[in-house]
Amino acid sequence: MNFRFLFPGLLLIASFGVWFSPIFAQTPEDTNNTSDVGNNSTETEDPSASDEQDTNKKKHKKPVLDPESKRYNDLLKAGLLKVFEGEATYNYPRLKQYGLTHPIPRVRAAAALALGRLKSQAGVKILHQMIDRDGEWVRQAAYKGLADIGSRSSLDYFYVGAKSSDREIRVASFRGMGKTLDPGAREVLLKKGLKSDDKEIVKATLLGLGYYQVPEDLRIFIEYLNSEDEEFQKAAVEALGRHKTRTSMKILEDSFKDKTNLRNQILDTLTEQKNSFAIFALLRILNANVDSENIVNEISARLYKLKAVGKYMTIVSDNTPLLREPYVGAPKIRDLEAGEVGKVVSKHPVAYIIPIEGQRIEDFYYKVLVNTKYKDAFTETVQGWVFGKYIQIRTISMPKEEKEKKKKPKRPSILDDMETSEPAPNPQSENPNLQ
Repeated sequence: MNFRFLFPGLLLIASFGVWFSPIFAQTPEDTNNTSDVGNNSTETEDPSASDEQDTNKKKHKKPVLDPESKRYNDLLKAGLLKVFEGEATYNYPRLKQYGLTHPIPRVRAAAALALGRLKSQAGVKILHQMIDRDGEWVRQAAYKGLADIGSRSSLDYFYVGAKSSDREIRVASFRGMGKTLDPGAREVLLKKGLKSDDKEIVKATLLGLGYYQVPEDLRIFIEYLNSEDEEFQKAAVEALGRHKTRTSMKILEDSFKDKTNLRNQILDTLTEQKNSFAIFALLRILNANVDSENIVNEISARLYKLKAVGKYMTIVSDNTPLLREPYVGAPKIRDLEAGEVGKVVSKHPVAYIIPIEGQRIEDFYYKVLVNTKYKDAFTETVQGWVFGKYIQIRTISMPKEEKEKKKKPKRPSILDDMETSEPAPNPQSENPNLQ
């Protein structure tokens, strides 16, 4: 054998040998077969297993806190809980302890705010100490607490706070001055607060001036009520509510018609006052908007909240005499105007016939409670008698659902669940032969 051609022949066979492989011997249609070489398994792969692995990878493990951070968080939570418990139980010694000595500033600040919400003079000295010895965060909370209380003993702190570089302290100082009802503080509010470039300070000043109930301040409230800034409008409404006078309630009542964006706040502000001026203002608004179901429902809910249930009257004609006694010719207290409202106290049992506008009208006298006309009167209301022809009566009753809630549940009888049994037959009556 000639070996010269052996080696080149082997190379040629090796280069073409791949075409004789069983893998490439398949047809193109067979290339998509799942039983290819290298896939000896007859089972399909479970997709749920891969999904589960993906979800496990996506889950974030909770970071493991170091012991120091865990101790801090536990101390913070325990401190806040103790502060809230102290506020709920009026525990001033605890609030003082946590406000002055707790190592975490947020707990001390929470104690300061809690003392302010309690609105007691017992917390004033504690807050003073916190301002004198603590840092910015706690001092802000302490000033807010002092503003909630509004003690005159805090005036020096408010004067210093009004000049502070801390905006939160300045706003709280102007807000707290009004509650002190101090004449000097009122001058600061008028000369400094209203002229401030900070809107929050101006709003705090308006709210503070409301407590003084000075008639001259009503012009200021009306000016801001008619401003284009809605925030100033809302502050003016709240200030008028704090004024709590007949005139301020009348301003709110008159503003209800034009200030549609403030209607809910006006109704809420009147409801918060809980005096006869506010109740009668709500009734007059109700009489003027009887065609609006939404307004009637809103005012009815607020009258119910004020427990203003019963019979109320509205004067239907001018110069209606309010008499001291229920008979013709009795001394007159004053004349009532059309649209004036009041509460019906009682009805006199004796009817009278009175000539009115050429007609003989028979009706009863009603004892009513109306607001006093003079601003300097010692009481808000006065009682008198009005002839029934001159009034229109409206009855405000409690909703049926509330009546059912207040009814005491009937005590069930222990025999209600027992079935009545038939009397046992008398064997002697059935068998007369046994007698």
